Amino acid sequence: MATPFNDRDWLGDLVDEALRAHDVDAARAALPAEVRVAGSSRTDLVPAARLLVARSLHALRPEERPATPAECLREEVRRHVQLLLDLSLLRHDPFVRARRRAEIAAFLAAASGEEALALEVTPEEPGGSSDRAVERALRASAAALLSRFHPPGDAPGTLPVHAGAVAVLRRRLARVAIGFHRAGTLDPEALARHGAYAEAESTLLAEALAGLALATAGAPLPALRPRQLARLGLGRATARRARAAAAAPRPPDAIGRAAPEPIRPFLLEQIFLAELRAAAAGAPPEAHQPAAAYAEGYARGAGLDAAAVLAARVEAAAQEAGPGWLLALDAGPAGPAIFGADWEQVTDEVVERVSAAVTGNLEALVTELRETGELGQLLARAASGHALSAEERRKVKAQLLDLAKAVPALAILAAPGGMLLLPLAAKLLPFSLVPSAWAKPAAPRARSRREPVG
Repeated sequence: MATPFNDRDWLGDLVDEALRAHDVDAARAALPAEVRVAGSSRTDLVPAARLLVARSLHALRPEERPATPAECLREEVRRHVQLLLDLSLLRHDPFVRARRRAEIAAFLAAASGEEALALEVTPEEPGGSSDRAVERALRASAAALLSRFHPPGDAPGTLPVHAGAVAVLRRRLARVAIGFHRAGTLDPEALARHGAYAEAESTLLAEALAGLALATAGAPLPALRPRQLARLGLGRATARRARAAAAAPRPPDAIGRAAPEPIRPFLLEQIFLAELRAAAAGAPPEAHQPAAAYAEGYARGAGLDAAAVLAARVEAAAQEAGPGWLLALDAGPAGPAIFGADWEQVTDEVVERVSAAVTGNLEALVTELRETGELGQLLARAASGHALSAEERRKVKAQLLDLAKAVPALAILAAPGGMLLLPLAAKLLPFSLVPSAWAKPAAPRARSRREPVG
């Protein structure tokens, strides 16, 4: 079948375009503060990689979204490449274009299941952009990406697996890149482990989404079509298991218990994302309660606490609505509507955790707040119900990251979605974080702006 990607070198051209536009200093400066903090260790890229993968999955703003299926796929692949470029920034290696191109070709091939071609690439001594092994890896990756992800999205009457399949591939890409950066080479045994792990993620994803469909529809399951199995990139035996699991899914708590611990939050994100997309597509309101019960049962079986549930909800909302969703929440009472009936309970439990951490580090926190007067002022505004501007939110996040060095548990407020908790945290912490001159503007002016109120 003819596609808009008839040129077999389209992926190589896309990589070249990204490399030409890549300004190392500008790209490093553009990394979010929380990524730079998480990536401060050049030997352990896992924390930063998790943040980069999560951010790479967030929806674009409406005006930035591609208009055609072909451009949607190109954008997905551009974001694969950008993730790999961002991960390379954290190593602080000299930028050599031919070497980086060879690395990207090898990583894409390995994550696409073309491990043999990936291992033929030698990023340490690339022959330049015309190196045959690099070109073979790029062309094989291009074919695999087209087979699995074009056209993007899911056909009507099938399980909503496309978003999860993209996430699985991107998580696999990050694992391949981290393994290479750690060892200095691609290890065949490690690549096999990454492939098996991605197949486990995909199989559990199909089962969890099939279970959600059954719980909310009360009717025969949407089919897991052969085409969708191919899009998951599963081997023959694993595909049979995935088809059987989707046809007769276990209860949600059983799926949660069976999932390996690192996969559990990811599956909950996908459950919430599927629910959000079903609602956007016009699912009846009566489907909300069984969907919420399904997610609750899964979280209970997986042993995910309130903070993990909230984080999964935040990530699902960001993947569905993009960067603007949090700004809207700051301006009004939309939080409970998006996050469900258990919003109040979840946020209370999260804030209690933050409060306990602050109580145990009271002296360090008070010292930091005395030295950072602006943060106290902004916290007071948030606590009083005023929406912070984008620039004020940026300042609060940056200063909270500094505070997290003294009180690590406060990093939850600087993480993606954490700003949503700021007004609650500022009110519920066990002491006043801000001077009374800000919290109570009518107070006598003789009180020092830097004096904390006990």
